[in-house]
Amino acid sequence: MHEGNNEESAEEGEGRSPGEAPDGPLPRRTLIAATVVLMAATVAMATRSGAGQSRAAGPGALPRPDVIIVAVDGLGTEDVGAQRTPFLEAFSGESVVYRDAYAPSPWASEALRGLLTGQHRPVDRRPEGRAPWIADELQRAGYRTALVPGHRRHALAGADGAPVPTGYANVLSPAGLDDPAGAEGSSVAATALDWLEQSERPALLVVTLADPRAPHHHYHGGAGGPDPGYDGPVASGLAHDDLLRLGPSLDAADRAQLAALHATEIAAADAFIRQLVAGARAHRGVAPVIAVAGLRRAALGEGGRFGLVPSMEPEDLRVPLWLHVPASNGAALPLRGVVGAPVSLLDVGPTLLSALGLVPQGGLDGASVYPGSSIPERPIRAVTSRGICAAVGLDGDRAVILEAEPPAALVRARSVGEGGGMEGGWAPSDGVTGADADLRLGLARWMKRVGIVVPGGGVPDLEAAPFGP
Repeated sequence: MHEGNNEESAEEGEGRSPGEAPDGPLPRRTLIAATVVLMAATVAMATRSGAGQSRAAGPGALPRPDVIIVAVDGLGTEDVGAQRTPFLEAFSGESVVYRDAYAPSPWASEALRGLLTGQHRPVDRRPEGRAPWIADELQRAGYRTALVPGHRRHALAGADGAPVPTGYANVLSPAGLDDPAGAEGSSVAATALDWLEQSERPALLVVTLADPRAPHHHYHGGAGGPDPGYDGPVASGLAHDDLLRLGPSLDAADRAQLAALHATEIAAADAFIRQLVAGARAHRGVAPVIAVAGLRRAALGEGGRFGLVPSMEPEDLRVPLWLHVPASNGAALPLRGVVGAPVSLLDVGPTLLSALGLVPQGGLDGASVYPGSSIPERPIRAVTSRGICAAVGLDGDRAVILEAEPPAALVRARSVGEGGGMEGGWAPSDGVTGADADLRLGLARWMKRVGIVVPGGGVPDLEAAPFGP
């Protein structure tokens, strides 16, 4: 199931992934886990901003807010907490927190594409280049649009690295973009905020932060951080290829140094997110709508290896996700609460449009999970044909991972958390149920329908893939 491939050099297959309906009745635990506050005032704000796909705000209507999306490569659920990410911890208290969100691919670049398009796109389906869906929709609504990538692989270029149309009016290049570790967060934030200040028109600003390894944050010693006296192979800015090569030989001190470096770098990413949010809030008289997401967990060890190793394990695909919809119409507090139903990063675009009172287009794999609305009945899926050909389907407390080479179906179950919730971790299941067989069948047929291919070519038939441990 795992193959150590560097993301920058992995080959992408070809395929199509149009929107599709669920394959049959699927059980779903889709309750919202906490009360969401001030729905009526927030929905009223969004509706008055315009209800049509391209309708501009009319006379007397509230001005449209800016939309800010911040995506962090290497920010996992285990990284978020009061000690490492104090700003995001405070941001959680004034936002909607999606506590059971999943990336649509183990690769950060594919996960980002899914977030921005609302579609499973392991490969580019447009010969002229992809136009991210959220940018297209908001440009039609009168928005300025810009993408500020923190790493070259986030720039949505073609497979050969050549730039292609992206749907954004501006794709900016912060200083250091072509460095192996990507641009430093300070450069990304400055570039993004400089662009935002150029106009009073509403704006869509998408910002990505590269995997927050040093030198994004230069550690200078102190309690709880990396050991300043450490003398070993783990160093700031260690490339993923080097991590893959060194992984088997790292001892306990090396692994501790690597984890400590990562912790300081996550703290730096938290500070850059705070800078971006503060600048966006100060830009116009209208408070922005903000989404913050991790794209994948840190590459600090998968199956005993380090570096970019694709994993379809559900727990490895879980990512943090926040949506901040500001207060309006005299309301004192923004929309906030906890959504416990499973969601995907594919749902971010449709949900943002719902927050703005815009009607999402059909034909998407993602759907609006705007708080207070019903969570759609559908499996949560992730897939890649990059390095490996595998997919996972999640339904309630069960998941099936399909691997193409060799064909195999792996069953995972989620433990019940305190209070009966499904926030517990995923682990191999002791047995196979009829629901697992149905999930395998639906996932295999979906892979054939959308044309997911193995890296060497060909669409696998996995309807009868044998169940394994």
